[in-house]
This record gives sequence, structure tokens and C-alpha cells, in this order.
Amino acid sequence: MFWDRLRKSGKEAKAPVGFELDVRMERYVFGNGVQVKRRDLLDIQIERYAGEGNPNLHEPVEEACMLQAFATDTPSEPVFLDVGAGIGYYSVLIKKTWPAARIYAVEALQRHAEAILETLEMNGLPREAATIIHDAIGDREGWAEFIDEGYSSMLTSAEGQANALRVKVRTLTGVLADIPPVHLMKMDIQGGELAVLTEAREALRAGRVTNVMIGTHGLELHEAVRDLLVACDFRLLHDDQAPPMQPDGILLGTRA
Repeated sequence: MFWDRLRKSGKEAKAPVGFELDVRMERYVFGNGVQVKRRDLLDIQIERYAGEGNPNLHEPVEEACMLQAFATDTPSEPVFLDVGAGIGYYSVLIKKTWPAARIYAVEALQRHAEAILETLEMNGLPREAATIIHDAIGDREGWAEFIDEGYSSMLTSAEGQANALRVKVRTLTGVLADIPPVHLMKMDIQGGELAVLTEAREALRAGRVTNVMIGTHGLELHEAVRDLLVACDFRLLHDDQAPPMQPDGILLGTRA
């Protein structure tokens, strides 16, 4: 259902809107109107956005699923928890679509946390439109090594690795305890999803999160996360280990 709608949109879509203008003005404009700094995108991402069938969106299938989930039984002040927020694409998209939404963006990399603030401003939103939680998410509280690989950054148990940073780590249980009940949680943490969700299974079972969109990294992790969500009483709405036009698997679940 989602993909049929996207394929139709893709046929009607053109190459990235105003691409030469965006480069000159150091910005990139997606098909949904979200703007980001061009310097924050990789060339391979730009190529993917301009690919056949892609209506110039970051990850079209995931985005369609998220928007439909957020639009279902939406409370008056819905909470969006963006775990692994990157430069704030989804945080901005949700805030622009639902101005009353309360946004919590979890991002460990300093330059990405700063980019979220820039992305908010580029899209006509105040910096305080999102609460940035500048920590990593792991299965235990404390401090750990975090490998800086841009959008592929992740926690590691090994010490002394190249490009490693020392970061504060919070658990998902701890974060959920500090914020209101979450209408939708999006998670993309480069292979750490199973450990983080397993640590938070009691909070998930207790209904602290109504809808989840989990990016998965590999078939084994995808299947294990699927089983965990079902065990936490989530009903799966979308389950695709290799969706088109994006590098990660996706699992969309709801307790509604």
C-alpha cells in the first residue's frame, strides 16, 4: 500500500528541486519542502534522492510509514522521540507537519547536534522547537567509546579505536522516564537497536511508546527486533528487511 503510493509519486517527481540553486546557496531542498545544509549530505545520498522512483525524499518508504503512523489517533500534543536524529530531517518534518508536536532529538555527535539547530532555523522553526538530548543511547548508563563515522557512527565496546569519542550513554528506559508518553519513536542507531530495545522492554510493555519505527541493520537483527516488538505487544504494520531506495530495513509497530 505504501509503496504503490510512492511509486506513483515517483513517476510524477522530477530530479531534485532547484539543485543548482541549492548548491549555490549551500542548501538542499527535499520534495517535501524540508531544507538542510548541503554540506551535511553525502554525494551518495544526493544520487539516491535523484534516483528513479524516488520523489526526492530521504527514505521514501520509511517516511510514508512514519507519517501515516503519526497521523493515526494523534493526541493534541503528540510526542516524537527521534533516537539517532542525525541532522534533524525527521524532527523537522514532524514539527512542520504537526506544529503542536513536542520533539525530543537524541544525537551523540556534537556536529550533528549543532546541525539540528541549523536545520530548525532553515525551516523557519525556532531552535527551542526541539529538545536535543546530546547523549548516546545504549543498554547501560555511563560513558563509552563512540566511533565517529558520520551517519554510520555507533557505540563500541573496544577502546582506543580510530575516530573514537568518549560520550555519555543513557538507556532508553531512562530517557522515556524523563519525557511524556511517546506517540512515535523513530530509531536508527546503526546496529545497536536490539540491545537498546531489550533493555527497555519493560517500559515498552508498559505502554510508554505507542508507535515505533525501527531501522534495522542486517537480517539477523531485523528478525530479532521483530520478535522483541511482538513480545512487547506491538502489532506490526510494516515489515521489510530490504525496502527500496534506502540502506536499512524497517519495522513499524503500534500498540494502538
